[in-house]
Amino acid sequence: MSKNITPEFSRIVRIDELTEKKNTIELESNAAERAALAKRFDLIDLSVLNAKLKLTINGNGEVAVRGTLHAEIAQKCVVTLDPVPEVIDDEIEVLFSPHVSESDLPSSPDDLENLSEEELMALLDQPEPLVDGRIDLGEIVAQYLAVAMNPYPRKEGAEAPVQLADNDEDEKPNPFAKLAALKDKLEPKG
Repeated sequence: MSKNITPEFSRIVRIDELTEKKNTIELESNAAERAALAKRFDLIDLSVLNAKLKLTINGNGEVAVRGTLHAEIAQKCVVTLDPVPEVIDDEIEVLFSPHVSESDLPSSPDDLENLSEEELMALLDQPEPLVDGRIDLGEIVAQYLAVAMNPYPRKEGAEAPVQLADNDEDEKPNPFAKLAALKDKLEPKG
């Protein structure tokens, strides 16, 4: 994530401040954070967003973040633009490692272009970098919300408009034929 962007729903946890090997953290968003996230994700409404996460610190310094998120949203119907409510209950699972740096990860889509399928799958299984011993749990929840939302919300009963077939297509004059006829009229005959 770029250092110039301030997440709308930020809950930074410092790993060195956690007192147990296993910690449960509950996150609840406030109205301003939900409004900012709704704008970011082009939602009509984000009325509820919370998560319950368990952080497990492994002996090798890696941190496993597992838990659930719950959200209640409304998006625009792709057909009618009417609100489409959706309740999202999703699982979160991310592994962070101090042994992975941000420079190890692709920085642009071009970096993925020549990778084999095996290399791409290895990237998916690679832990996220644990930078400065800090994890932004709120941003993790926001990213999982973005992935869990229906990408094509459709109001029940809404059907895409039917495009009528144009049966008289042969009868329409070709605009290039008109230009050719005009050219023939304007050219001197000789």
